Amino acid sequence: MNRQERQYRAPDIQPASDEVCQVLSGILGNGVDVHRCLAAQALGRIGAPAAVQPLVAALLDEDEDVRADAAAALSDLGDPRAGRQLLENLIGDPCTEVKLAAIDALAKQQDIRIVPWLRRMVIARDEEIAWDEDEFYASGWDDWLDVQVKAVSALAALNAGEAVPDIVAAIRDEDAQDMTETAFKALAQMGRPGIDALGGFLGEESARVRRRAAAALAGSDADEAAEYLTRAFADPDAAVRLGALRAQAARQPADDRLAALFGDPDAIVRADTVRLCGRYHPDRLQDLLDDAEESVQVAALTALARLPDINADDRLTATLREKFSVGSAAVAAAAAEALAITAPQAAISDLTAVLEDRNGSTEIRLGALRGLAATGDAEAVEALVGVIDDTARAIRLEAMSALARLAGLDDDWPNAAGSALLSILTDDDQPEAGAGDKHQSAPAPPSEQKPEPAPSAEVGDGAGAYPTSTLQAILADTPEVEAALSLPDQGIELTPADMERLAIARRIKGKKRMPVRPTVVLHDDIRRFAARVLGDLNHADVAQGLALALTARDNDVRLAAADSLARIGQRLNPLPAATAQALLTADATAGQDEKRLLIRALSACEGDGIDDRLRAYLDDDDPYLRSEAIRALGKRRRVGPEIEPLLGDSDPTVRLSAAEAIAEAGGDKAVKLLVDFAFAFEGFHSRRAARLLRGLNTAQANAHFVDVLRDPDRTRTWSVAIEATGELNRSQPVQTLEGTNSERPD
Repeated sequence: MNRQERQYRAPDIQPASDEVCQVLSGILGNGVDVHRCLAAQALGRIGAPAAVQPLVAALLDEDEDVRADAAAALSDLGDPRAGRQLLENLIGDPCTEVKLAAIDALAKQQDIRIVPWLRRMVIARDEEIAWDEDEFYASGWDDWLDVQVKAVSALAALNAGEAVPDIVAAIRDEDAQDMTETAFKALAQMGRPGIDALGGFLGEESARVRRRAAAALAGSDADEAAEYLTRAFADPDAAVRLGALRAQAARQPADDRLAALFGDPDAIVRADTVRLCGRYHPDRLQDLLDDAEESVQVAALTALARLPDINADDRLTATLREKFSVGSAAVAAAAAEALAITAPQAAISDLTAVLEDRNGSTEIRLGALRGLAATGDAEAVEALVGVIDDTARAIRLEAMSALARLAGLDDDWPNAAGSALLSILTDDDQPEAGAGDKHQSAPAPPSEQKPEPAPSAEVGDGAGAYPTSTLQAILADTPEVEAALSLPDQGIELTPADMERLAIARRIKGKKRMPVRPTVVLHDDIRRFAARVLGDLNHADVAQGLALALTARDNDVRLAAADSLARIGQRLNPLPAATAQALLTADATAGQDEKRLLIRALSACEGDGIDDRLRAYLDDDDPYLRSEAIRALGKRRRVGPEIEPLLGDSDPTVRLSAAEAIAEAGGDKAVKLLVDFAFAFEGFHSRRAARLLRGLNTAQANAHFVDVLRDPDRTRTWSVAIEATGELNRSQPVQTLEGTNSERPD
């Protein structure tokens, strides 16, 4: 058994895949070009050993797209039996996509026969290798550049240390593309030869090259990289040291060598060292509180506040008090939180005093607020409640967020923090004109207040009319302008075409500038945010308070309350009966946006009339409401025959919601419905339908699709059936961008 055969392990496949592979293999060998491409892709997804030989034969197909898809499928399979033909295609097939897929497949198989050819591809456009010359002259793009990058990565995957000189030569080629980012990562994976090559680049004149080499060395697990990395930490350029620090801290933040950078001459490096590694060196943090740069002080204070167990001595407490009292706004804000964490009992009175000073710096008050919230003390909760109506919007929103967190952390219910938020929500006093500060819009700070425009000079009969545009100023009613334009006294008569253009112009919406600070009545702003943060608390009386807010005069309060009820309903299911009734009452008069949220909340309710109300929305003109109603009925397991017609809805979201609900409900009829759904709308949902069918009856669904593929009178729908069978019998789950196994959208 050779090297690549030892590495291979056939993937697990679905029991019904053999029959499907036989049909798809026949299409791959004899179908039209479009179907051959799709069949190759489907066989790659299925991953069955029986598909290897048909795919190998497809590497000789007359259509380059089929060859490329077959090579990509073989790359997914990783079967060594395809190695020889893939190597031949790499050398003799001019199609770039085929070469790239062949390199991937052979590297995955650890086929060392490819190494000499890859080394030649790294150096130049080798004459013994076939290239697409027509494409080169037609587009001007040299496809060898793509192959070169792929070859470097493959050599790293094969750990071909003998290829290091070739990669270094490609990097140093001044007339070639910039290979440093890809090649340095590859060299870091190639053992001692690659590490030594990277170490050599630390002596380059270019700081960018040295920085990339240092980052690559930090990413290597090889012991040989340690010595070179130490050199990078002492590089004369701060950008190189910073790059090495960040790369190493991402892997080993507790590395003792990083401690030397606490004393780096560059403030940015020192601050980043504290931020990334400070928690592993608590003894160094106090010394950095007196750093000459404020950014370093802030980083040290923030790191101190994040330490899990720290007991502040008198010296540290005094230092933090000093920073809090006389430091800049940023330093004082960070010191406030650190003081609250390290010495909570001593800090509460000082932090409360700063927070209650409504004329003080907002940044420092926010730091004090966060510090008080970190203590979780009863006095701190009282102080937070006291600034809920603060005119500084940042203060009041941060205070309510903190109260919601504290209310959720407290095992006792009701508690002071939650009760305060509930009392705000239920206070629906109607503010009157000229009312006190409680109901006034928050004023902008003096620095943001704009002076009133100066009055314009009196011009003719339009005295005091200030021009609002350059055009208006030009066309002002002046004798000089009238004489220049020779306008008649009775004005200009507009033609029907002119009138039509003006009508169109009025319908064009101009750009709107969103204000940095929303103009909102203070009382309403507080209630809106309270309604939103209460959605994080899973208690029946919170749900009831939010239900009462559904009758608020302010539309945004009602929207926030409905959204919070929907979120609580996901965790507190079912919602109280009184809440359900309030939701039904509100739904009768709500707007479209509010209705969507109310439907979500109703899905977590029990009681008479709820199912009927949800089913009524299945015929609504708004597709969003139809989708929400379908999902709600699905969550309640009330899916019936009335959902089936919605598989043909004009809106794709509604169709997909109906399909998901039918799949969740299951039953004998579900498979046939979803198979038909896969073919509907030109196969728009075919792959999603196949994924739904995987959770029902794969064998039965396969039988339906195979019947279609064996029927020569239905070739027009073969594309849909091929894609569906490939997805239905996929051997591996789909990988999302986050790296988790889940299904991706069509």
